[in-house]
Amino acid sequence: MTHENVWISRAPKSQWSFTSESKSGACRRRPLPSHSHRNNTLENYDRFNNILLVVFFSHARYGANLDYHREVYSDYFPNILYIGPTSREDSGFDHSYDVFVDSYYSDEDLADPSYYKMAGRMAHHMLYTALQDQDCYDGYLWVPFDTLLNIPRLEKFDQELFWYHSPWGLPVFNPAQDNVFSPGLHAPPVNVSPDPSINLTETWRGWGTDWCDPHVGVGICMEAFWKVPMHLRERLAAFTNGETRLIGGSADTMYIPGRYREIFMEVLGLFLETTCFLEIAAPTTLHLVAPFNEPILFVDHWWIYQPPFNASFVRQKWKEGYEVDTFHTFHWGERDGDNVWRANYDNVVDIRRLLRESAERQRIVFPVR
Repeated sequence: MTHENVWISRAPKSQWSFTSESKSGACRRRPLPSHSHRNNTLENYDRFNNILLVVFFSHARYGANLDYHREVYSDYFPNILYIGPTSREDSGFDHSYDVFVDSYYSDEDLADPSYYKMAGRMAHHMLYTALQDQDCYDGYLWVPFDTLLNIPRLEKFDQELFWYHSPWGLPVFNPAQDNVFSPGLHAPPVNVSPDPSINLTETWRGWGTDWCDPHVGVGICMEAFWKVPMHLRERLAAFTNGETRLIGGSADTMYIPGRYREIFMEVLGLFLETTCFLEIAAPTTLHLVAPFNEPILFVDHWWIYQPPFNASFVRQKWKEGYEVDTFHTFHWGERDGDNVWRANYDNVVDIRRLLRESAERQRIVFPVR
């Protein structure tokens, strides 16, 4: 099954309520793609049995990226949906169902600096697709293939609540730290937009700040924002001291409780009716639908531009007194002297070593293959 480059709203009839979903009778899950996952979760490990790990690819860079990812994380997640812009048919029939295909605005054209079309700019359509097609989970953990997951830390997060690196997020207890809340002891939170009533595109001269981009930025996103019901906009305004603002930044780790699946889809669908950028649409949606009386759990998520792009980054941050719940960009391989990308299985081995080290820091019994 594929989703092509057209948009037809398929969300349920709007309820626009903070009320969580209730299921009447048995809820039957749709089967995941037949070859997308071989169930080899470690024996006696069940912390994420009712969670769907949604792993997206903005580009069809599958190969070892997918194979190594599955080898590591299928030990802990029995339900994984890999979703990307094309199938994996180039690897033969046995892999032709590894990836659920969603090609909505997946084209890339970086030739014109006045309108960079990045392949992942509308990847939130993949998130919508996963939520729509895969009901009956307690929650949905959304990450790209190149985000490292610190599983012993994620175990400690309440699966009934939203998780995100929100400026208003509640840190999760960490026995490796003193737990005195200080912004300096945590990863940087997501950003709050400038005043959207200002013409942010007036001085825009090319790719730079997403807020100002006339094709995917605040001006476009506000077309969707004004369609959101007032009581949801008031929820977001409660975070921003009553000011009208959008939320933007990395969307590389986001957890949505299953009981808020439908309202999240309804609001995200409004943004998908525009070309609003992934990293504005998804974070803003989360802050619009998170209930007044429930905290958003703060994920220590890092977005890095410089090496090391492997588990060594986590160990460096530990030495500095920080925690790393997740980080992007993690590399499953590197380019060699001939500028050819090659997978490196040592990364699989080192992640497992890191998970053991993290479990010791978190003072938990944790299985590692």
